[in-house]
Amino acid sequence: MIVFCTECWHETDSSHRTCPRCGANLAINPHSYEEKLTSALDHPLAEARVRACWLIGLNNVQAAATKLMSVVESDTDLFVRRAAVQALGKIHARVAVPLLQSLIGLEDHWMEAEARKSIHHIEHDSATVERSSEP
Repeated sequence: MIVFCTECWHETDSSHRTCPRCGANLAINPHSYEEKLTSALDHPLAEARVRACWLIGLNNVQAAATKLMSVVESDTDLFVRRAAVQALGKIHARVAVPLLQSLIGLEDHWMEAEARKSIHHIEHDSATVERSSEP
């Protein structure tokens, strides 16, 4: 079976105990689940990056906001970028609002619609928090 090293993403056979490229122990990964999800945003397969974005949103991984923003700005796959935009909305990444606003009018209609939805999620969440903290 083929596996990817979670340190350098080198494709290798599952029978190896260590990565032939970087030497990482393939059986032990000391990183937290959230760190692994964030790291998976660098996976060589677009499908894995989309899945990582979805899981980051589902698990509300706030620490991934900066990395998700980088994916939106630089990933070459439109589906990955769209998934990152959606994840930013799901984790209510307020810091991403200017980036999401910059997608409106400059991107295709599909990406623009996702950016608007994410902005709505972020702003709606902020308004709800502010109302609930009032005396």
